[in-house]
Amino acid sequence: MNDFEPGIRKYLERIEREVGALATPRSIEERRWLTEARHSVWKVPAPDDVSWFDWWIALPGREIPVRVYRPQAEGRLPVVLYIHGGGFVASSYATHDAITWGIARQTGALVISVNYRRAPENPYPAAPDDCLATLDWIVEHADLLGADPRRLAVAGDSAGGCLATVLAAHCADRGRPGLRMQALLYPCLDTRFDRRSMVDDRDPMLSREAMRFFWDAYLGGRLDTDDARAVPMRRASLAGLAPAYLLVGEFDPLRDETLEYAERLRGDGVATECRVLPGCIHGLLRARFVSEAASEAFDRLCDALRQALRD
Repeated sequence: MNDFEPGIRKYLERIEREVGALATPRSIEERRWLTEARHSVWKVPAPDDVSWFDWWIALPGREIPVRVYRPQAEGRLPVVLYIHGGGFVASSYATHDAITWGIARQTGALVISVNYRRAPENPYPAAPDDCLATLDWIVEHADLLGADPRRLAVAGDSAGGCLATVLAAHCADRGRPGLRMQALLYPCLDTRFDRRSMVDDRDPMLSREAMRFFWDAYLGGRLDTDDARAVPMRRASLAGLAPAYLLVGEFDPLRDETLEYAERLRGDGVATECRVLPGCIHGLLRARFVSEAASEAFDRLCDALRQALRD
């Protein structure tokens, strides 16, 4: 691990010490269990200046759990809809709590984190349907939430980054105003597994085999689908999408597709900032309490969101 940024190295060493060897899970439940165990190592509770509560969006035949974070601020607040990662199959708003309360605290925005239905029990399009329903609920109940629906951002990490692109595309296609930014944090965007960063396999937190498993579970084996709502890289044009902020680590298997997507966004006229962090891995923001590079990256992400959501 000599090439890793010092804080990232400490982060990985503690996970291996407390969770055990980063072995490949044999079943979906083992994968979920391991993910929860890894996330529990660096849990940090919300500070007193961020309040939160859980809610359930009731829809015919299902309910969507959401967690709402509110910073100490007056008046109608801008909103960040956050979509957690976990390969479409694992994690929850609880596992990403330190990221979401941090965004609320540093941006002054209301942050709503959604527990979408997970694969393989609920394959595509269950997850994007739940995220879109949550976005609609936020807009429809802005008065209740004390939110400003003219100042919205979507953000997500890994699989959540993929789902955030779906929301950005939906808003562009429907001419929905108010979406100020899409923040895509080490997003998975394509079902190709032959890019150099994927083949190099230098990231102990995510492998090419794991990504193939996640996509297969999400798409029910239809990895060759041409549905751009399922696989964002398949979208013919990215013109008209909200300004984008992308972040990825140097050793992340998803690095090259993130860079490719950023170039496509720029080529189609979308204002885009893309950062690659040297010595960093997939899920790097989870290391922000021990890694200076991850902490600085989190601060810059929040600065970008705050600027985009200004009145």
